[in-house]
Amino acid sequence: MQAVLGGKATKQEAAEALGVTPRSIARYVCRFQEGGPAGLYDARRSNYRKVDADVERQIVQVKLDGPHRSARLIRDLLRLPVHADTVRRVLLKHHLERTSLPPVKAIQRFEAAEPNELWQIDIQGKVRFPLIGDLLLILVTDDHSRFLLAGRWFFHQYKINVFMVLHAAFARWGLPHGVLSDRGSQFRADQLHGEAQYQYLLRRLGIELRYARKARTKGKIENQFRFIQRDFVLENLHHSRLDALNAAWGAWVEWYNWQHRHKGLNGDCPADRYVRSLRQPTPEDLELLLVHEESRKVMRTGHISYYGQFYRVPDRYIGRRVWAVLKGDTLRIECGKEVVATYQVKTDYLRAFRKDS
Repeated sequence: MQAVLGGKATKQEAAEALGVTPRSIARYVCRFQEGGPAGLYDARRSNYRKVDADVERQIVQVKLDGPHRSARLIRDLLRLPVHADTVRRVLLKHHLERTSLPPVKAIQRFEAAEPNELWQIDIQGKVRFPLIGDLLLILVTDDHSRFLLAGRWFFHQYKINVFMVLHAAFARWGLPHGVLSDRGSQFRADQLHGEAQYQYLLRRLGIELRYARKARTKGKIENQFRFIQRDFVLENLHHSRLDALNAAWGAWVEWYNWQHRHKGLNGDCPADRYVRSLRQPTPEDLELLLVHEESRKVMRTGHISYYGQFYRVPDRYIGRRVWAVLKGDTLRIECGKEVVATYQVKTDYLRAFRKDS
């Protein structure tokens, strides 16, 4: 500083020697002229306090003794004159910031005692396929064996799609004693009185209805959804048609059931623990799920709306009510005893093609 004030060195030369900017040297000169050598001391104040090695060891030990303890609680227990963030930085340094907490309430785990005692059904949220769009997976699995009984990708989570998947499961594997689902509108009536079509049909088939109050109750099928996202979805993003994707899905399900070694089953395949149900449905039982009848009013344009799609009806039925009868993927539009139009419902790209009239 004396060299700068005496003219023996420029501010630029002093800045280069001290490793600071010439602007900092100018501030130092002003402070020296105002307060002398004492003016060069840093007068800034901060709440930051460095933690020495002994205090750091205490913080680590208190955390290890109680993994549930937060940085704020550790600071209070040790009566440290520092901010909680200072303690948090110590925990980060020792990789103790994300220690699993012991459950206060014990987790009650359950598993069906035998195959077909309990099935689970659920709808996975939207998954983006770049060349197709947003799709949903409706899946049915056996609680005891984790065996995938039926599943299919759809554009929408309509109840008729749920019935198509259930029909495939019942037709191939028989009837379970009970089915567990969430409380979605596809599975449970919104009103206090009455019941959804799902409830009515399963009750007719003698199947016990069970509903999960928490997502953890459906933990097995939720874990399967996560596995499907990693193992199937990311490997099949190249598909451009829904039918091709569902074909690849069917092959993957066969591999999962018969070849996949499941950690939750002690290395067994789901097929090693699953057997077909002894309760086999009659053709009349399957007809309950396969055939759906709903009333629709023909609009002035000569169309009816059926689950997001429009279907053409002869003009003479404009303003009248007709019945939309869906059996499998064939939709018949009836008025009285007369079939006025028949369509083949297509889920790929949401198209429907007229068969005859």
